[in-house]
Amino acid sequence: MINLSPAIQVGLLLVLSSPLMRCTEDASSDRCADRLAAIADMEEQMLASPETLNASLRSDLMRAYAEFSNGCHDFEQTPEFLFRRADLLRSAGQFQEAMTQLRDIHDHYKDFDKRPICAFLVGFIAEVELNDREQARKIYEQVIELHPESPAAIWAKQSIENLSVVP
Repeated sequence: MINLSPAIQVGLLLVLSSPLMRCTEDASSDRCADRLAAIADMEEQMLASPETLNASLRSDLMRAYAEFSNGCHDFEQTPEFLFRRADLLRSAGQFQEAMTQLRDIHDHYKDFDKRPICAFLVGFIAEVELNDREQARKIYEQVIELHPESPAAIWAKQSIENLSVVP
């Protein structure tokens, strides 16, 4: 048996396992492509009959968005799919989960163009769906502070004004 130094053993391990890692990356990309195709099919089914939202299809699509986002985290579609998932959660009456999803998108995808909208929607859900006007006000104030030049800041200002009008 050949006696190799630990540094050489590690080097050999890296060289020999490199092709295996590429296979894993390729398999992962294939899985992501398969997930994208499945999502596209489900979205097409949902859009085919928008007047009747199939609860089973909605649930499957929410799961598909989550699985894609967990398995394909670095893909550019991930924050958009999470945003769509939050919308489906809200439509399913899962308001707290939708708010959590929107906060996660806002906090973890700094380059996502809908970040201000995510922040605003957290307040909107608190106000409209949960009737928690105090929490809504705080969130709207944060939207104005964090995204002062965005349309979401304008909506937040209008919403704050309406909070004092509506009982």
